[in-house]
Amino acid sequence: MQGSSAKKSGITMNTGLQFLDILVFAMIAGFLLLRLHRVLGKKTGNDQPSQFLSDEKRQHENVVPIKDTDVSEDATDATTDNLRTLSQIKVVDPNFDEALFLEGAKTAFELILGAFAKADSSQLETLLDAATYKSFYEEIERRDHTGEMLETTLVSIKLADITDAELSGSAALITVKFISEQVNVTRNKSDEVVAGDPLRVETIKDLWVFARELRSADPNWKLIETRPGD
Repeated sequence: MQGSSAKKSGITMNTGLQFLDILVFAMIAGFLLLRLHRVLGKKTGNDQPSQFLSDEKRQHENVVPIKDTDVSEDATDATTDNLRTLSQIKVVDPNFDEALFLEGAKTAFELILGAFAKADSSQLETLLDAATYKSFYEEIERRDHTGEMLETTLVSIKLADITDAELSGSAALITVKFISEQVNVTRNKSDEVVAGDPLRVETIKDLWVFARELRSADPNWKLIETRPGD
């Protein structure tokens, strides 16, 4: 009997120790969960979504699809019209060659810039039509009266491309887009710089319109208009 009582007492003690161990582990686990909860926080109904995700979602919602076909169709139409007109120019003047024309246009671009800077009105007169020459000459006269001097250095012609072509009877007009690198400086009578920067190379976009009467014996195209490029 005593052995049996001792045995039961041992079982009771072991069970009590196991229960105490479980209780201790539960307390430790509860403490760790509490610490983890404090570090990470908990999600409530007032939580705000991530700003990055909000911005990303808003940008996605504001995206408007662009029809590439619209742009390409417009460009294609313009290119097709120009090619058609250039072909018609070749019919009127079989000697016309687009590549040679562009080479001549680049040469004229360089000559006109140089002549305008040097106030060489005689050379300008051979390269410009009457109205355009008049506007160039008036600016040269203005510089002369104020004592200003223009210095232009054409560093390079990065692009010379035909953007438009027109034919009316045998009168042809071709627009060339020039993208060039230039250094332009204006000095006063005291040789002080009043405009431009001798150390800065500018990228300049121009649209120059050249015209020629195709049935004329004169093979030269003349500049009839200049305006800033897009």
